[in-house]
Parts: sequence; C-alpha cells; structure tokens
Amino acid sequence: MVTQKEIFYQYLLNERDRLEADVINLRQTLRLRPNIDAVDCLELSLAMERLNAFIDYSNHAIAIFKLSVPTDIQAHIVNIDFTAYKKAAEELRKQNKVMKGEY
Repeated sequence: MVTQKEIFYQYLLNERDRLEADVINLRQTLRLRPNIDAVDCLELSLAMERLNAFIDYSNHAIAIFKLSVPTDIQAHIVNIDFTAYKKAAEELRKQNKVMKGEY
C-alpha cells in the first residue's frame, strides 16, 4: 500500500523533473536561435525562478512536516548553479542599454 508520504515524495520528484525539463528545453532553444531577444531571456529567467521557488518549497515542506527524505530521493536532487546564466542576462541587459543609447 502506498502511503501519503510516498505520494508526496513522488509529487516533489515529478514536479521538479518537469520544471528542470522546462529549463533545459528553454536553454537548448536559446542556444540554437541566431537572434535572442529580451522576451526569450525573460522566459528562461522565469522558468529558472519557478524551479528555484519549487526547490525552496520542497525543502520547507520537508522541514515543516519533519519528513526524513529517502536516500533515493536525496540522490535525485541536483542543485543547479544559475550564476553563468545570470551573468549572461546581465551582459544582455548592458548591451540593450548601449543599443538604446545609440538611437
């Protein structure tokens, strides 16, 4: 019999997988496009923020309910470093400011 705790863990894993897949898909799409605009960067930023927010939610929910996380779920959890993407977005913002100043 499946417990509520197992259902909750499965929900956390499935939702995190979906959000990570969204971020990966958007990254690959941006890499393949010759011209990237601000809307594309914003879409990727929002996807990354949704993933970060869900990771925080998951950690808080586990802490609030004092749940012990099974080792297979801990092994699945991957912390993604977004610093390179944040730097790229900042560079794009700077380029856009320069371009707007030229007109």
